[in-house]
Amino acid sequence: MRFELPPQLLVYGCRSRYAAEIAEILGRLDYAAVRYVDNLPDGPALPPVSPVVGARELETPDADTGITVPVFAPGYRKRVVDECVARGYTRFPVLVGPTAVVAGSSELGDGSVLNAVAVVASNTVIGSFVSVNRSTSIGHDNVIGDYVSLGPGCVLMGHVEVERGAFIGGGAVLLPGVHVGANAVVGAGSVVSSDVPSHSVAVGNPARVVRETSGYDEVGV
Repeated sequence: MRFELPPQLLVYGCRSRYAAEIAEILGRLDYAAVRYVDNLPDGPALPPVSPVVGARELETPDADTGITVPVFAPGYRKRVVDECVARGYTRFPVLVGPTAVVAGSSELGDGSVLNAVAVVASNTVIGSFVSVNRSTSIGHDNVIGDYVSLGPGCVLMGHVEVERGAFIGGGAVLLPGVHVGANAVVGAGSVVSSDVPSHSVAVGNPARVVRETSGYDEVGV
């Protein structure tokens, strides 16, 4: 399955450290028509990406310009997407690293990002603005909602559903048929054998709910 990038791309929100991962993906794709947008001049230190432009320096949006948002936390990613839409940007291409594998029967929504060695199996539907980190394996017949974040090395087995804005920590395993609710958080390395309610944090093996949450970093979608 091929995913075409637009003639030019803005990586919007480049003070996120994950912008460097996006740069690596684009480098492996040999894609050079990219600029990194600094929308937080007083934010954290910039990662090693270039060329960097300020958000105020951007020209009027046009049909040839796409936007990728490198922010990994679901709630903050939603905020940056909303900022881009408010500025008039409407093109959010799918970004798939060249070592990722995507089944031809699967679907990926606008603005989603798949990092290196990620795998999406057959008949899986991935929503918009989903972030899939490196070496994550998404099984067959999964449904992944908008703004979900999947940490590195996650394993989602068959018929798993993850609702909008949920965050699955690195190395977590979701067993067949489980359901993770909206804005839930699954801790790194957890093994999920039963459903995780919306707005809850589940950790351990087997995973147990330990507290409520509005979402990852207490910022929900």
